[in-house]
Amino acid sequence: MKQITGVAPSGSMGSGYNLASFKRAMQAKPDFIGQDAGSTDMGPYYHGADQAFLPLSAYRRDLAVMLAAARAAKIPLMIGSAITNGSNTTLELMIRLVREVAAEQKLSFKLAVISAEIDKAYLKRKIGAGPLESIGPDGILTADTVDAAGPIVAQMGMEPFMRALDAGADVIIAGRACDDAIFAAMPVLRGFAPGLSLHCGKILECAGLSAVPYDLGEPMIGRVYEDHFEVEPGNPDSRCTTVSVAGHSLYERSDPFLQAGPGGINDLTHAEFQQDGRKVQVRGSAYLPDTRYRVKLEAAEKLGYRSIVVVGIRDAVMIAQLDHVLDHARERAEERFGLAQNGINLLFRNYGKNGVMGDLEPDVSHVPKEIGLVIDVVAPDQDTATAVAMFTRGVLQHADYPGILTTAGNMAYPFSPFGIPVGPAYRFSIYHLMPVSEPCECFPIHYEDIKN
Repeated sequence: MKQITGVAPSGSMGSGYNLASFKRAMQAKPDFIGQDAGSTDMGPYYHGADQAFLPLSAYRRDLAVMLAAARAAKIPLMIGSAITNGSNTTLELMIRLVREVAAEQKLSFKLAVISAEIDKAYLKRKIGAGPLESIGPDGILTADTVDAAGPIVAQMGMEPFMRALDAGADVIIAGRACDDAIFAAMPVLRGFAPGLSLHCGKILECAGLSAVPYDLGEPMIGRVYEDHFEVEPGNPDSRCTTVSVAGHSLYERSDPFLQAGPGGINDLTHAEFQQDGRKVQVRGSAYLPDTRYRVKLEAAEKLGYRSIVVVGIRDAVMIAQLDHVLDHARERAEERFGLAQNGINLLFRNYGKNGVMGDLEPDVSHVPKEIGLVIDVVAPDQDTATAVAMFTRGVLQHADYPGILTTAGNMAYPFSPFGIPVGPAYRFSIYHLMPVSEPCECFPIHYEDIKN
């Protein structure tokens, strides 16, 4: 039966993976190794500051194993969203690691580098041709927003990977890429159905998170056939189940059936999941191409500088009226610093009460025994941010409220100094869809012969 096999060593490059499981997965004689190396999950800082999420040494360790295995098996290695935000800067960091590891292991191969960072002048021309649809920030994308943003990346689909494979690339290192596209490119290039290929890629991109027990560092094997695909953990002590695979099919989705991506939607309405020992077989996934190919843009802009104070509260009297106490502290900070008029944002995160859900917390009647309070301030400069955070801390430390039993303060500090300067603060400002004339329009490919 015609098939194509891919292996995902882990769900997140740099986080490490089970080497024994990876060696076992390689015994399946895969046609390629694919690895996702970035995301927006880490928040806007890494996009705005244009920095990798993990130390380069962490990425290097994973790369060394993958690269050696791929060249020994003479199969392509494809890495997308290298590394973290997929900008030109972080892409070049990964290319440097590839060259270093190749030199150490005396490996020679054809390297393809696919860029995803968008030239700002090019993007402004796109805006001039018509408004771009927002899928996040309020309002239309403007030239001022473009200028204020850090590096802007577009999320590529399968086609740039397919073009590089078709050109004979042995190793493909790409900037920002749609996770499932990394794994779907070779199957689609060889004629397998895009719907099945992308759905299989969706399971592979997080590797062992689709298995039981789930573990991001456990490799996953995916096989695409003409009428279905199957997934199998590399670890013999793990298994895929219909529930674990169907559950991961809903991962990071706003719609249980439709998954939008570059150029179209993968429709899982008629997907069927069938147990087969430690494997799961999936049928019925169908790809629906858009009438006009669009790619998602991502970027963050700098808001200012953040400082925080972390405290613990275990005073039942204070906790019972914490909202009133925090409102009073905000009023005092407003009087002293003019928060709104001076571009200062003061936020309280009450962990144990509503620190995660905020105003959306449904259990408003719960009174916790203790609170982990984070005083979070963003201001135009670091000194002001720390000053506001420390002043607010002082007001809370010696707050006056009905039933208070002591004036010595009712907050405990896990760290000294109390005020912690975090550094630049960012927010996602560009999260828009941009139409392109063809799928590779804004993803140039550079080829290089690595010889050692």
